Amino acid sequence: MTPDFEELYRLFKSRAEAAAAEVHRVKDIREAGELLTTLVKESGTTKVAAAPSRLVAKCLAGVSLPVPVYTEDLRTHAEEAHLGLSEMDLAVADIGSLQQDCTDINQRLVSMLPQVHVALVKTGSLVADLKEAFERLAQQKDRFPGYISFITGPSRTADIERVLTIGVHGPSQLKIIFIDEPGGDT
Repeated sequence: MTPDFEELYRLFKSRAEAAAAEVHRVKDIREAGELLTTLVKESGTTKVAAAPSRLVAKCLAGVSLPVPVYTEDLRTHAEEAHLGLSEMDLAVADIGSLQQDCTDINQRLVSMLPQVHVALVKTGSLVADLKEAFERLAQQKDRFPGYISFITGPSRTADIERVLTIGVHGPSQLKIIFIDEPGGDT
C-alpha cells in the first residue's frame, strides 16, 4: 500500500472510531475469519445472520463458528440474530462511513436488525471522500445500485432534550474489518 493509502486508512479509522465504530485491519481472509470468531465469542453471540456475498462466503468458509449462521431466509432470522455480517462496497475516509449496495433486502436486514453489525470491506475499496465514492458508483452505469446506504457508526438517536441513545433504531455496535488481501475475484 502507498503512503497516501496508509494516511487515508488512518483518517478513516480515526473518523469511524469518533463515531463509536470499532475498526480492525487484517492481512487476508483467513485472519478475517479468525477475527470474526473472536468477535462472535466476545460479544456473546448466539446466532449470526449473514447477507450472502462472495467475501462473506469466503470468510465463513474458513472458520467454524460456535453458533448457528444463517445465510438464507434472513427475513426470519435477522431480527433474532445477535450479530449481522455483510460486505461493504466502499469506505469513505474523510467521514469514516461505509457505503453498501442495499438493493438486496438481505443487506439491509443484517446491517439494521441485529445488535452487532460486522462489516467486511476490502482495503482496496477505501476512497478519500464522497466525491470519489460517487465517481466510483457512476462508473457502474450498467449495474448502478437501486438502493445505496451509507453507514456511520452504530445506530444513534437523540430526543428533544438532546439525550443521545445508541442502538434504538439499529445496531448498538459496528465492527469493521478491512481485509488487505481478500483473495480471488471477490
